Amino acid sequence: MLFFAGIPSFSQVEVSFPTPRIVFQRSNTNAASFVVSGSYQQGIPDQIEAALVPISAGQGKATNWQVVEKMPKGGVFAGTVTGEGGWYKLKVRVIRNATVADSTEVDRIGIGEVFLVAGQSNARGIQNYGAPSANDDRVSCFNYLNASFDPNELPEPTFSHLNGDSYIAPYGYSAWSWGILGDLLANRFNVPVLFYNVALEGTTSRSWRESSTGYALNPYTGGFYVNQLPYSQLRVVVRQLIPLTGVRAILWHQGESDNQFGLSEQEIVSNLQQVIAQSRNDAGQNISWVISKVSYNVYFSKAVINAQSTVINTTSNVFEGPATDDIQIPRPDGVHIQGNGLTTLAQHWNQSLNSYFFSQSNPIAPLKLPTVKVGCSDDNRVKLVAEGNFTEVNWNTGEKNNAIVVGNGVYRVKVKDAFGHFMYSTSVSVGDNTRHALPKPAIPSILARGSLVLCSGQSVELAAPTAVGYRWNNGATSQSIAVSNDADYAVQVKDNNGCWSDFSATLKATVYPVPSVPPVTANGPLTFCADQTVTLEVQAESAASSTTVLEWNTGLKAASIVVRKSGDYAVRAVNQYNCASDYSKKMSVTVQPLPMAPAIIANSALRFCEGGAVTLSTNSFLPTVWNGQYTSQTLTVRDSGKYSARVIDSRGCTSPPSKEVSVEVEPVPLRPVITKNSPFSLTAEGDYLPTVRFRWEYEGRQTVTEKNNLKPAETGNYTVVAFYALDSTKTCTSSPSFGYGFVYDFAHNGLSVYPNPVRAGILHLEVFKDISEANLQLLNAEGKLVYEESVAELSGPKDIRLAHLAAGMYILKIQGADQIPLTKKVWVLP
Repeated sequence: MLFFAGIPSFSQVEVSFPTPRIVFQRSNTNAASFVVSGSYQQGIPDQIEAALVPISAGQGKATNWQVVEKMPKGGVFAGTVTGEGGWYKLKVRVIRNATVADSTEVDRIGIGEVFLVAGQSNARGIQNYGAPSANDDRVSCFNYLNASFDPNELPEPTFSHLNGDSYIAPYGYSAWSWGILGDLLANRFNVPVLFYNVALEGTTSRSWRESSTGYALNPYTGGFYVNQLPYSQLRVVVRQLIPLTGVRAILWHQGESDNQFGLSEQEIVSNLQQVIAQSRNDAGQNISWVISKVSYNVYFSKAVINAQSTVINTTSNVFEGPATDDIQIPRPDGVHIQGNGLTTLAQHWNQSLNSYFFSQSNPIAPLKLPTVKVGCSDDNRVKLVAEGNFTEVNWNTGEKNNAIVVGNGVYRVKVKDAFGHFMYSTSVSVGDNTRHALPKPAIPSILARGSLVLCSGQSVELAAPTAVGYRWNNGATSQSIAVSNDADYAVQVKDNNGCWSDFSATLKATVYPVPSVPPVTANGPLTFCADQTVTLEVQAESAASSTTVLEWNTGLKAASIVVRKSGDYAVRAVNQYNCASDYSKKMSVTVQPLPMAPAIIANSALRFCEGGAVTLSTNSFLPTVWNGQYTSQTLTVRDSGKYSARVIDSRGCTSPPSKEVSVEVEPVPLRPVITKNSPFSLTAEGDYLPTVRFRWEYEGRQTVTEKNNLKPAETGNYTVVAFYALDSTKTCTSSPSFGYGFVYDFAHNGLSVYPNPVRAGILHLEVFKDISEANLQLLNAEGKLVYEESVAELSGPKDIRLAHLAAGMYILKIQGADQIPLTKKVWVLP
């Protein structure tokens, strides 16, 4: 949590922000603007001014006095100051009556370079590995370790010099190489340097990528990192600290674990590019990245280095960092740089952060700190307004509006923008001094605690907002007055400064007569079941006039109401002046609840064959009425139809109907009659739907046909049943036919033709055994082919039209694949 308290001072003016050692990111033109806010004593000054003065000669450029805010109100001020890169003392003064009334100053305010370090242990740092302190006073950090890995918010930053054993918030574990890098940069550019560090030891690029959108797997333990580590620490800095100070770039040093766990080159490229993209989404800006080339973890990895080079060369606003694999080889523990190697690492980083990087990178400026303006309220309190456009506003009072009205106390506001950045305002102390620095109070509004249209015998209270003093135009001096007659009323109020407001707008009261109480009757009993109603109505002869409205205590306005719910009901008369009589005597209605609609339970399937039945019952023990006709606990159904049930409770209340069930009774096919329709086939005669199939039985063997004919394989006694599928497990089946004795006729030699001779021009033929790829030929007596036809599968009876042939004798020949031809003499008559 960021909470900027005032800097202790004996002065009558205090600076709440900025705090010592903060560094604001400079632009590529070596300038930065930042908010200066604080408080003052006594009345409203002419203006607040501020100036920047270098701590030491040459460490920046002094500015002229800049106006922070003209005529600030309520004892607080806030405004923007601009300066060039440097290490400054911030001077602030109060101008009142064209002279300096008071002043104060804040030491060590920086405009320079801010970096966010990310990666793994050779970025995070390790205690007792010889990390050198920064020598230059201008190198700072937020000396804090987020040991609980809080992913949402860090404490108020208090910046300090970067010593060797300093933490670098939120997770840097020592100065590592960053203190020396800070010295080198401060010396090169003559500006202060501030570091944040979110690196976490042993992390792979995969862990960073996974945690940018969820929870990452820890490859060392097989479990998951807590609190969306490691990326959550980067996100909280981008959302909380970077808005405060701005940043030049993210310095990335990671790759040792990618080498250890064998991540592919393609995955590393994808991982880094996704993390970079997510950081820019969270920052809401195109934040620059500097990626080092690092893979050494006992051995080197070309794939890791190639992946890092690919990201540098193909991703916009990403710059090449140092190649660190050659530093301190071999390393004492196989991975970590130590002692003098850390100075070498810092030098490598310094060389990579070259003039091209500083000219082409995209520095992120600090966001404008939210400011709170103080104004007058309508009572003895003040209004605090958080200035700016924010998606969320949260005051320490719990209120969430931009403007709140408060009494004495200390207040601050936390705001969040569309990108999730959040910042706290400086604290605002509201007290007597606040009111001394407020202008004339606003014109009060009179509160009428009731209608100004009064009925006979009534009064209305008029109240002014809470203030120090009151003056009503009728001479009263209390905060509220009771009005019972016609008059115009207005009031003035006085605030803590002794300032009187202008008179409020006037309010007027009017008095009217009251109608008589109307009598009520009911058209039925007042206790009934929930599917019934009772009508309550006002007796017609009691209506006072056409201008009277009858208003029930339910809110309905009518001469009668239909009641469906339990309750007490009464009515009153309201005249054209909105004057109401007393309510009539209450009529208590009790509505008995209906029993729950039962659910029908069937003891078997609802769809069955003719001759079957299903028994229906319900899940209720109450008396049951079926289809409004039959009263019994169960119902045996043998016919198709729709069935529902109701139950009746002991009070005679009938439930809603159950969900309707449909019973379907399907017909059983007629018993078939077997006939012989050709020398080789039998037919099951009967009137059947297309869905009906046939099961033929001979000597205990069964054959099922889709159609109603069968070509028996041998002589014997055959029976058949007709059936169709009711569902996947049940069928509706006819009674079996009477047996039919089939005798195979060997005289036909496997081929039957009829009629023969042919009289009507149509020859019917049938073969005993099915023939594949059958070729049918008809030859005349001279052996000449007069008819030919090919049939893919010759099985059932087939017709051949011979009307075009002359009378005489012909030879029918049927040839199939791998089969001896069948022949038959055919006579054609004229």
